Amino acid sequence: MIKNKVLISGLLIFIFSLFIFNSIDFIKPYWGEIKNQAAAFFSVGISVKDLVEKYKGSGGDKIKILLVPGHEPDFGGSEYGMLKERDLNLILSEKIKNILGANKKFEIITARDTKGWNPDLENYVNNNKDGILSWVSSMKNEMFSLVDSKKFSVVKAKMGHSTAPLNSAVFLYGINKWASDKKVDIAVHLHFNDNPKYKGKPNYEGFSIYVPEKQYSNASSSKVLANDLKNELLKIQKVSTMEEEAGGVIEDQELIALGSYNTADSLSVLVEYAYIYEDFMQNPVLRNNFIDRSAFFTAQAVEEFFESRI
Repeated sequence: MIKNKVLISGLLIFIFSLFIFNSIDFIKPYWGEIKNQAAAFFSVGISVKDLVEKYKGSGGDKIKILLVPGHEPDFGGSEYGMLKERDLNLILSEKIKNILGANKKFEIITARDTKGWNPDLENYVNNNKDGILSWVSSMKNEMFSLVDSKKFSVVKAKMGHSTAPLNSAVFLYGINKWASDKKVDIAVHLHFNDNPKYKGKPNYEGFSIYVPEKQYSNASSSKVLANDLKNELLKIQKVSTMEEEAGGVIEDQELIALGSYNTADSLSVLVEYAYIYEDFMQNPVLRNNFIDRSAFFTAQAVEEFFESRI
């Protein structure tokens, strides 16, 4: 009789647990661990106020800004005629670095330059691939658990994104982890856009800025910076004419560069400055002038992000 009561009590506790856990995956070792991970997943990242205070501070800590020229040194990105996006991204990055580097409150880090990948970054990724994959897997599992428990909603991207090859994806996630370990404050990913053309003719023109989807830890502050960037870039370029990019600032859950699965701590924005096939991009003089102005207004937006809030 006592054994039956114990069995019934155990069964009731189990059923009650199912109700409380709300279908969370029981391969997770302990609920306490999951709860703590959920809290960490949803914790708000560094705030605009905190960054401004750091910028103002006399402690000597510089604002760390990571510039990421999109794609690999010799692979990937849009191409149109003789133009290669990965080369344009690098030219723009060098110009932004030179402008922002004049501000002694900033420490500018680049993911790659004319010699190739940043050696520190490259060594970090190459020597930690298993650790990076394990970390990404852990972050995915946390997100899936939160989705199952209805504490996180999956939002499909407005724009379809091409799937990065495994090695490229590992490197992109590696950049996020490396940036987190180095306590980077702001990451700016630099790109030029492309889109399939109808009967050989370009479809769209203008710029767009992608930011982390609002549920991610780095979302709110990233969007503030994105809006500052938008206001500056509007001085030289229109917002993208593609319907999905209307408004200029687009939230996205899937882009690795912005912290897919909540893998980025820093404020993160990805800027598509123009479509690579736009007429002015085909003229060397006009293209160089546009890149110069894009670098200037991007740098100005970053500086004004701080100076306007002091």
